[in-house]
Amino acid sequence: MSKHLLLFLFGLLLLASCKKNTVPTSATAATTTIGEVKVDNLNFNYLSSKGQITLNDKNDNLSSGVSIRMQKDSVIWVSVQPGLGIEAARMMLTQDSVHFMNRLKKEYVATDYSFLRNKLQVDVNFEVLQAILLGNYQAVGAEKVISLEDRQHVQQQRQNLTFDYFISNLNNKLQQLNAKDINTGNTITVKYNGFEPVGQVPFAYELIAQVLQQGQVSDFTLKHSRVTVSEEPLSFPFGVPSDYTHLNFN
Repeated sequence: MSKHLLLFLFGLLLLASCKKNTVPTSATAATTTIGEVKVDNLNFNYLSSKGQITLNDKNDNLSSGVSIRMQKDSVIWVSVQPGLGIEAARMMLTQDSVHFMNRLKKEYVATDYSFLRNKLQVDVNFEVLQAILLGNYQAVGAEKVISLEDRQHVQQQRQNLTFDYFISNLNNKLQQLNAKDINTGNTITVKYNGFEPVGQVPFAYELIAQVLQQGQVSDFTLKHSRVTVSEEPLSFPFGVPSDYTHLNFN
């Protein structure tokens, strides 16, 4: 699988690891209800975006153009384009399936989320990935809401994971998410910047994530140059040529 596809995929999965769907435990004695959180999530039927993705760590500094299309709660379609009109890879996610196509090596993968969960030890699903890309806030279980002068601080405790969400009072949008594994000390920080109107609410045109794992730091950025929402259906082409090799990881 191409580096450009891994750049996008594993960037998302690193973020998804901070949203494991576990049950809150010790924090539930001092929590308030989710209804007290004021947040404006992006609502849409169809969304399209063009932008740039980058990944920086001690081994690689990678960058590529990217096109994204979505049908709310149904399909996420991604085309990775390093330049010169070349498509390096294509990805399509649905509620129950994950498809990758490596055009450079003429290979493709068709699997499901259980494969990703087992291989990466991340409880990832369609809803998690959609929320990360959109900068939408997800309510999971009970939580403690702290009102600050300029933002809301929402804290969740899920077994060995501590989550801190920061939602701006100015635009009611998620601006930062911090997650920490109490056992390992690994942390993930996600920041949403560059808000501009999309539809009826502000939308973060820049997503920046920093992952600290076993003392190593990785930085992932998704920067949109254009985002549109529409009621008109979009196409999600994913025809696999007959000469491509089907990779089987079982």
